Order: sequence, then structure tokens, then C-alpha cells
Amino acid sequence: MSVANKNIDRFNLRAENYDKFRPGYPHTLLEYIYQHNRLSESSLITELGAGTGILSFELAKWPCELIAIEPNDEMREKAIKALKKMQNCKVLNATAERTTLGDNSVDLIICAQSFHWFNTHKAKVEFTRILKKNKKVAIIWNIRSAETDFEKAYEDFILKYAIDYIEVKRREFRGSNLDQFFRSGSYEEKVFIYDTYLTFQQLLGRTLSYSYMPNLGHPILPKMTTHLKTLFNKYSNKKIISLSYKTKLFMGSL
Repeated sequence: MSVANKNIDRFNLRAENYDKFRPGYPHTLLEYIYQHNRLSESSLITELGAGTGILSFELAKWPCELIAIEPNDEMREKAIKALKKMQNCKVLNATAERTTLGDNSVDLIICAQSFHWFNTHKAKVEFTRILKKNKKVAIIWNIRSAETDFEKAYEDFILKYAIDYIEVKRREFRGSNLDQFFRSGSYEEKVFIYDTYLTFQQLLGRTLSYSYMPNLGHPILPKMTTHLKTLFNKYSNKKIISLSYKTKLFMGSL
């Protein structure tokens, strides 16, 4: 199996937890992107690696045409259901490296929690082909904070039980290798704080949605769940735990 196909299949059997428990995105981030790209009813936006449509649902509220592209079958089916009432939105089975979109047709490309799975060189060639002149790419990552006692303990927990340690460590460097991707290494970087508040079941579901963590049926899951419950009981307040994010935006032309 190719690396590309392995990356697509990483989220098999995780779509349900991903859709229910992954965090959304700050409204201040969405407002910033919209206001700084001169979008209108005639604009075409494409979201690449749209997953279950968490961000797509918010983007579809803009007065633009939206094409959400997702290659994983399970994730895409969730996105289709989430977006079925949005008249200005289409969901396609394609990839960032081969979008099937027309030359010079797109006003804005958005990649949220997905850019790290792309073949960067092939994606840049494709992005350049489909983007209109001087239009932009917005790359977004929700990066978990590790500032509170619980957040620090949770990161230690992730490292202890991760089944893909390399991918966990790569998270620390997201956004650090974009100088060669954007035109002349010029792009803007913004950080938005995003707080989430979770019950234990929501925290467990979010943990199981990570592609680098044991999934349902894994032999270590009972032990991992017990450990997570212990952390939750220790740090939660009135059966709610706070898990915050630094939502990073990297935006520029190619």
C-alpha cells in the first residue's frame, strides 16, 4: 500500500468519534479568513481533507460556493450527511494532490487538520494549478495546549499509549516547514485561543479519534481507558474537564 493510501486509511473506523468529539474552530478565526480574502457570492472555496465536515459546515454559511474534498470513504459519508442541506456545497471524492477541479478556478484553499497528510510537493503543484492568480491558501491546525496540570498530564498520557510515536512528535513541528511552500517564504501566521469543556465520555471519544491512539478493539484499550478516567477524576471540576487549543493559521499566496 502506498504512503498516500495509508494516510487516507488512517481514519478508518474513527469517523464516528471524529465527527462527534473533535473540536471545532474559533469564530474569530473564520471571521479573519473571510475578511482578509475579499470573498463574495461568486467566490469558490475548496476545503481539502474536509474529514467529516466539521469546518465545512461553518464555511458553507458564507455566501460562497464550497467544494469539500475528502478521500476517506467513512469520513466523506459523514460530511455528505452533515452538508446535505447546504445548497452551496458539494462533497467530492478526491485528494489534495489531484482535486479534479479546473485550472484557475478557486478563490481560496483551506486545509484544516489535514495539510500534514499531503505530499507537499505534489499538493503545491496542484494548488498552483487550481488557484486564481494571487489567491491564497489557508492552513489551519488545532494544537492542544499543555499549560494546565491536566493538559500536561494528558500529553504524558498520549505519549504513554500512542501507537504511532513518530506522528505524535511531528505535531510539535506543524507549521515550521512552510517557508518553501508559500511564495518567497512569505505568509502570515496568527494564533487563536480555543477552549473546550468535556465530560469523560467526550474526552474518551476525542482521544479515540486520534489516528495515533489505540482504537476500539485494541487490547490495551481497557487499561488506557482506566488511566484516562483516573486523570479525569483527579482534575475535573463538577465532572467537566477543560482542554484548550492554540488554533494556528498560516495564510499566504503560492
